[in-house]
Amino acid sequence: MLQANLFQQNEANASMKYSFVFVLLFIPFILASQNRESDTTYVVFYYPDGNKSSEGFLVHKMPDGYWKTYFETGTLKSEGNRKNFELDSLWKFYDESGNLTLEINYQKGKKQGERVTYLSDEIIRENFEQDIKTGLTNHFDLKGRLIKSIPFVKGLEEGVAKNYDTLGIVNELITYKRGYIVNRERINRRDTENRPHGLWKWFYEDDVLKAEGSFKNGLKNGIFREYDIQGNLKKIEKYVDDVRQESAEEVARLEIRRDYYPGGKVKVEATYRKGVPEGIRREFDEKGEVVQSYIFRNGIIVGQGIINAGGLKQGYWKEYYANGMLKSQGNYSNDKRVGEWEFFYPKGEPEQKGSYNEEGKPIGKWFWYYSNGQLLREENYRNGLRDGLMTEYDFNRNILAKGDFIDDKEEGFWTIQNGFQREEGEFIEGYRNGLWKHFYEDGTLAFEGSFVEDNPNGKHISYYSDGKKQEEGSYIMGRKNGEWKKWNEDGSLLIVISYVNGIERSYDGIQIPDDEIIIPD
Repeated sequence: MLQANLFQQNEANASMKYSFVFVLLFIPFILASQNRESDTTYVVFYYPDGNKSSEGFLVHKMPDGYWKTYFETGTLKSEGNRKNFELDSLWKFYDESGNLTLEINYQKGKKQGERVTYLSDEIIRENFEQDIKTGLTNHFDLKGRLIKSIPFVKGLEEGVAKNYDTLGIVNELITYKRGYIVNRERINRRDTENRPHGLWKWFYEDDVLKAEGSFKNGLKNGIFREYDIQGNLKKIEKYVDDVRQESAEEVARLEIRRDYYPGGKVKVEATYRKGVPEGIRREFDEKGEVVQSYIFRNGIIVGQGIINAGGLKQGYWKEYYANGMLKSQGNYSNDKRVGEWEFFYPKGEPEQKGSYNEEGKPIGKWFWYYSNGQLLREENYRNGLRDGLMTEYDFNRNILAKGDFIDDKEEGFWTIQNGFQREEGEFIEGYRNGLWKHFYEDGTLAFEGSFVEDNPNGKHISYYSDGKKQEEGSYIMGRKNGEWKKWNEDGSLLIVISYVNGIERSYDGIQIPDDEIIIPD
């Protein structure tokens, strides 16, 4: 996006080929009229051909107050106010045809509030707090219909973004984590004849799932589920070519069977689907106490322990894979895992072990293992959150990652093996902060650069394995700014690219002038 810096906009297009020296040469073209205060001057700048370049107030020879800049054709390019020499309130930017292209709200030199970008086919509305993008960024078509909504947290995409069709129906869900896409789900699509096709989902107003099901060529096909506002399943049906299947196996009611002691008390209670054990089986003693319980899935035992009359797991339990191998074992209390638990791979090898507190949350030290029995990871938990030292190993016991967590967020110095490079640096509350360095396998420096809350900031340099520079440039809170240089492996300069607020603005010698014109004493 463009940055509403007065002189970045003021002088940017001219490509202006004109530097500070050029401004000095054309001082005679400045028309100045004294304001009521002796230190305030109204000035007008001109292009060499005599057309107006910019106009506004100088206070102590620095731009302040309301300013306008113009293209060489005389068309207004930007306008906005400065307060105490800093960008303030609403700034507007135009193209050479006079069309509004950008509106940015500023406060004390930083973006604060809404930024609106007007493109040829859409309008983008973003929100900023202290120069950092936050909240929802919404994209609209030229008719004002919402076409995309993306959540931002601390300048990065975070959460579920939604794409909409022309009818305002969500047709794609995209999940972001720290700016990266981690899942994409296409929903509510139509075929070439505009009939519902594929997975459809409906939502309550607060985005809680209301119903879901699949269509094929406009007809319901498959399982349809409906949920209440709390997310509880309240209805399930199966359809084939839009016809509801009354006796579908997937939604058929379970049959309850009971065996009794001679005295009439229940001895065994179990559920079946079409004669095959499915769900819970309980066995009772003659006093009516549950002495053993099983959970079946398609006739196979997947759990064994005690389930009380209230349906809660109690005491020692074993859980199994579909192949009959032990999956996990440990104790439950009121359906919550408590005490020490062990987990196993499908072939029986130890996978993980650790303990839970009375609330069913992991505590203390936990261990993960490779299938060959070697230690994969060890970390500490407190009240369900990672807290303390975490160390992860490869097959040869080399450290892949090592550092501390506090309340489930990385904190302090970390070392991370990423492919053939080792990364080292500090985390604060789960975000990279300060200087980070990457090293090749032989210890040669591969990269160095700083971060602020995971946003690249300041100078970043990467190196070839022989120590020669590969790339160098600067960021301002995640966006490239200024000159970025790239070199060939032999050390010769490959290209120089100039950026403004993350946008490429020049290549190899076609330069953009400085952001501001400085008036000398």
